[in-house]
Amino acid sequence: MTTFDFMFGLSAVAFNLLIAAIFIAQKLGREKLVRTFGILWLWLIIPLALVFVSYWQQGREPRILLSFGFVFFYMLVELLLDYVFKFDFRSKPITHVPYILLEYMALFSLIVVAFAINQAWGIIVAICFWILMGSLVTLYWDKIFKKR
Repeated sequence: MTTFDFMFGLSAVAFNLLIAAIFIAQKLGREKLVRTFGILWLWLIIPLALVFVSYWQQGREPRILLSFGFVFFYMLVELLLDYVFKFDFRSKPITHVPYILLEYMALFSLIVVAFAINQAWGIIVAICFWILMGSLVTLYWDKIFKKR
């Protein structure tokens, strides 16, 4: 395992856990915390870009490089919609559903790359993905199970 593999693993874990933290902060109504976690999450573009360049120079498999493409595209969309244009795309299914699909493509791409590094990183990143899913359920718990 190289330094860049380790950097990717830590970045993928942080990627998932920061999104989970964003969901929990949203649930608690802590908008400043949501923004702080969101900005920290966006900074992950730096180590991920360094890893991508290293992998590209090493001639890693095209599926690994393509996986990075999904992650970077998702991060770009997030930056543009939430921070630059401040567009409320989550309120309409026609804009929210493609965003969700892109998000899951990025999240699964992180798992693909992690497993390409080794099984241990793959399992760790997958566990962090499920933590993120648990925080998503927590965020929407009241909407899913409305009190009667």
